[in-house]
Amino acid sequence: MSTSATQPPRVLDRQVVSFWGLVSQSLAGMAPTCDVVAFMTAGAAFALVALPLSYLAAFVLMFIEVNTIYHLSKDRPSAGGYYSYVSMGLGPKAATLTGFMVLFYQVLSVAGVPVYVGGVFLPGLAAEMHIALPSYFWMLMVTLFIGVPWGLSVSGIRPSIKVLTLTSLTEIVFLIGASAWIIARVHPSVPLRPFELASTGVRGMAMGMIFAITSFIGVGSHAPLGEEVKGIRTQRGRLVGKAAIVSLTLVGAALVLSAYALTVGWGMDSMKTFATAPAPGVTVFLHYLGPIGAVALVVLALNSAMADDIALLTSSSRVLYAIARDNLVNTGFAQVNGHNAPAKSVTLLAIVAFVVAISTGLWLGPSNAFNMLTTAVLFGLVTAHTLMNVSLMRLFREDQSHHRHILQHVVLPVIATGLFWWVLYESVWPIVWPISLSAVLWIVFGAPVLWYIVKRAPHLTALQGRHLGLVDEVDDEF
Repeated sequence: MSTSATQPPRVLDRQVVSFWGLVSQSLAGMAPTCDVVAFMTAGAAFALVALPLSYLAAFVLMFIEVNTIYHLSKDRPSAGGYYSYVSMGLGPKAATLTGFMVLFYQVLSVAGVPVYVGGVFLPGLAAEMHIALPSYFWMLMVTLFIGVPWGLSVSGIRPSIKVLTLTSLTEIVFLIGASAWIIARVHPSVPLRPFELASTGVRGMAMGMIFAITSFIGVGSHAPLGEEVKGIRTQRGRLVGKAAIVSLTLVGAALVLSAYALTVGWGMDSMKTFATAPAPGVTVFLHYLGPIGAVALVVLALNSAMADDIALLTSSSRVLYAIARDNLVNTGFAQVNGHNAPAKSVTLLAIVAFVVAISTGLWLGPSNAFNMLTTAVLFGLVTAHTLMNVSLMRLFREDQSHHRHILQHVVLPVIATGLFWWVLYESVWPIVWPISLSAVLWIVFGAPVLWYIVKRAPHLTALQGRHLGLVDEVDDEF
């Protein structure tokens, strides 16, 4: 296809994102403070006193998975992110499925976070202060927490990165400092009990890991910014991998420490009530850090939820942009506006997230909708990361150079894939309403995607199929 002179250029704003901008995007995508008030409360219903163990296990699993991100991203600074990485090893069909799965789980996450914040967290907090919120309040919050990220995302990458950079590291410092203070004040008599598997059993830990893993889904949300990174082109991909390691280390340390602080701060023998309390995280912070600490947690949690949706809309819109640029969907989504932002992609995904949030919230209620959407996020994430791991192993087999390393290129991807599918199995079997609806949602989305892939992917040559998402190495005018 050709682009007429009246259309905006089909390129993103180059050389605008620094290494710390990548780290900030990834940190925001993992939304650590929002996780403390949302995902930890939901995960505690299953993991109970072993909530810190669930987060530690999820952290280790995602750290193993970052190995795959690091090795696949080294030579692929692409707006397609995972979509481009998988094309290198598995070709166009698997790559296209990966791209759509990234869109699936990131958009569902954009929908799920404001449903919880507006429908569970803030009403619970208001009830504690004897304030009655109107029944439609959560819908207003969904509109706000999707509308503002949409506005920032269509304004270009510069405003988004500035917002994320200013807030992400503040969250990490606050969580680590506050958690250390709570632990020091509690001084638990049996400090290792929250890390004992016997405390909850394998299934309890696995169910807790559902919400813990989804706390880390944004670790790769910076990958589609690869084309917009400052520096020599051949080094941009390496910066993506390094940013994933740095951001995951920071968030992992903050979340494991926070999970431990909330568990011992609430009371290890009382974690059943933690999961049913209106705003347990705020209660713990209020008790040990006073009103200032509690207010700081609430403010940072709301900011974290907003930043999360900004990061994920920015990321997913670039994946859709890259797929469209490769002519695998309507090329209108590959156009950028005057701010060099893929505005049509951002707008479509924001609308889908809004519709999903409102419809599932009305149908299931905000709390059940959040749990179901979070588990559906896990389905999409596991599918995409499985294809990434297989892609890395395929490349290892084809690579005849001295760079082959069986631990990094085979053993770790196999371990990560096996653990992902084990947690996914534990999340839906035996069937529990409404969490198991997540599998239905995944199938309803995935079936037409597979049909579409069969119809479109064969039109690419072998070379094009291995270089999806790369605008500099091959001609993108397919």
